[in-house]
Amino acid sequence: MKTSMRKTALSALAIAFLLSGASAAFASTPSQSLSYTAVGGVANLGNQNYVVAGGQVYFAMIDGYPVNPGASIYYQYYANQNGPSTSGFGSIHMRGTLATPNGNADFTVSGTFSIVSNEGTTQIGAGYLPFYFIASPNIVTTIAGTPTPLEAALAIENPYFNPFGAPVVMVSADSSIVIAATYDVGTITWSGTQLEAQIVSGTLGTTPVSGMMTLTGGEFENLVSGTAVDSGQTSWTGMSPSSLDASGTYHGTDTIPYVANNPDNDCSSYTGIPGATGLCTVTGFQSQGSFRAGDISGTYSTTWETPALAFTTTIQGTVGGSYGGSWFNLFRFL
Repeated sequence: MKTSMRKTALSALAIAFLLSGASAAFASTPSQSLSYTAVGGVANLGNQNYVVAGGQVYFAMIDGYPVNPGASIYYQYYANQNGPSTSGFGSIHMRGTLATPNGNADFTVSGTFSIVSNEGTTQIGAGYLPFYFIASPNIVTTIAGTPTPLEAALAIENPYFNPFGAPVVMVSADSSIVIAATYDVGTITWSGTQLEAQIVSGTLGTTPVSGMMTLTGGEFENLVSGTAVDSGQTSWTGMSPSSLDASGTYHGTDTIPYVANNPDNDCSSYTGIPGATGLCTVTGFQSQGSFRAGDISGTYSTTWETPALAFTTTIQGTVGGSYGGSWFNLFRFL
């Protein structure tokens, strides 16, 4: 369903991998400079664990009546996307007044839910990225003192598609609950993400470099700050010179570019909800970091396209000599 996305998390990993150094066996000769450009993309989205909580009401309708300004909301949920399997749980508490034909009426929406499936997933490899989480609710809506249990399923937009704490949509299948609310906490822990890239140009000293790189790693992404940290293992295969066939590790940091009010990044049509314009955003991703493997060390910079499924990375490093970089310090949360 959703083929455009900011593959935010993956993105960080991808970059690193391309650049992640390899452990090549070189004789103790004078160091040689290594530089190259590689292009690639996500081979497997891997698994994701979400923690989300918030926020402030941006837009809402309850039982067909618009919610007046000043309504309060607190919601939280935990979701796990493990391959095609989706699970989790959460709760919601909202109160305020509705603009009805007979005047304002007090209302509350309160209860818990179990996340049981997803909708509109993008699948790459064995990994799935949901557009919505589908929840089985135990929620009661009370309007002017009259309670009504919610019997329809509840769909909750994945905040990955609207970063920086921007509003996400929650809507019941019968449209009795339509809410867009911001979030104060929004994190994704990615694991098992795999990336592949082809070196398109580069040199080791004056010798041309070519070959393939793959990466498997993990990432912790903060959707409120728009930052992430990642680390993992890489392997270089089919390399020329063949002495560069190797494996290694990388550590890096990542940034989601801010693209507010850019219609080219608006994917709100996927929500199909009136008033939800601007509540779905696809972005690129920018990553940088350091790598070390055997006698190879250096830095990398990766730029992800929009959506962040494909990338171009550049690496600058050396083969041989000592390495004085403190790349362990990059393994921190921004």
